[in-house]
Amino acid sequence: MMQITPRERWLSIGLAAGIAVWALYALAIKPAQERIRTLQRVIPEKQSQLRDLRAQTVRYIALRDELAQLRATLAAQEPDFQLPSFLETEIERHQLARHIVTMEPDLLQPRPDYCEQVVTIELHDVSLRQLIDFLSAVETAKSLVRVGSLHIRRNPRDEALLDSTIGIYSPRFNGPALATQTAP
Repeated sequence: MMQITPRERWLSIGLAAGIAVWALYALAIKPAQERIRTLQRVIPEKQSQLRDLRAQTVRYIALRDELAQLRATLAAQEPDFQLPSFLETEIERHQLARHIVTMEPDLLQPRPDYCEQVVTIELHDVSLRQLIDFLSAVETAKSLVRVGSLHIRRNPRDEALLDSTIGIYSPRFNGPALATQTAP
């Protein structure tokens, strides 16, 4: 058996303690410090993403509610409603028949269960008051009718009158997709 002197014993104990301290630092303390630094960087990013997600959730819920309300309005709309007939009645009521240059109906169907009746009306020599009254009547109709586009120009012959092109549309759902798409 080999005898170790007290000095060698203290040296080996110190070396073992040094290796243990280094191992503790390398295996526990240093990874924990790196993890803390990573978390200090990542947590604010994730909190920012969470705030953005909450804001988007609020917007999504609002849009979903608006869509549900639109679907309910479309379901309550008269099934035999015809946009051209409605507009002809409003034009006569506002005495705009002699100002119409063109009135072009069209049907857009971007999806099988959804279509839009679109009528483009070109008016010449109308006063601002006549135009406002007509547009107000269209926008406040019982049926879902909206002004999609409006282009106004001064009349070249009379500065007090206007020429305008108005795109008016009425959306409509077709078939059973109305009931199945109102969920979530």
